[in-house]
Amino acid sequence: MSVITIDGHIGAGGPELGKRVARMFDFDYVDRIALPRTLTDADNMPSGRMADRFWSIIERAISGFALGNAAGDPYFNVPESLLLPLTWDSEGPSETHDKDIEMSGVDSLFELGNAVLVHRAGCVEAGERTALKVGLFASWEDRVERIMKREGLKSTSDAEYTIERREKLQREYFGDIHGAEPDDPKLYDITVDTSSESIPVASIKVARFARQALALQTA
Repeated sequence: MSVITIDGHIGAGGPELGKRVARMFDFDYVDRIALPRTLTDADNMPSGRMADRFWSIIERAISGFALGNAAGDPYFNVPESLLLPLTWDSEGPSETHDKDIEMSGVDSLFELGNAVLVHRAGCVEAGERTALKVGLFASWEDRVERIMKREGLKSTSDAEYTIERREKLQREYFGDIHGAEPDDPKLYDITVDTSSESIPVASIKVARFARQALALQTA
């Protein structure tokens, strides 16, 4: 049982690379607020770009609610069944927890293994447990462009706001809980600059490193 964690810059291509690597090893793919595929498949959740936009709206709603801004957010009326764990939050709203959702927590995923965790602070949550820690980095311009394309945002300012908001939460979690910085290369076993390498090439690079480090075999 092995886990590959992907953290680093928001917008550096974590979901795109993570999905590719997960397919290579037939691992579960778990991103910032999505449940493992074994749960999402059963619930007929949206996929692809529609899923990214869907979860972006849900994340925005829950973030606004948590910050006390729900009344001013047009998306704040979210069904309780959709109040899933936020980025870097393995617990989530306690009133929505059931057995299946609890099993999707980061700790449980490390116990089950065979998963790729994207932007779940896996590099610091792993502790002494076996995991390949991948750090993705990219230029600000490339990150903005990727977020706009991935989530269907129409303006650069919207993408910049999205990145800044998520990175604020990311830095707070890493710092407050683990006393670390998400952009510290020492946290990772391998780092990749996706402004210098394409996602397909970087995915192969990470997969090769994973096979060597974790003795994995492709499906």
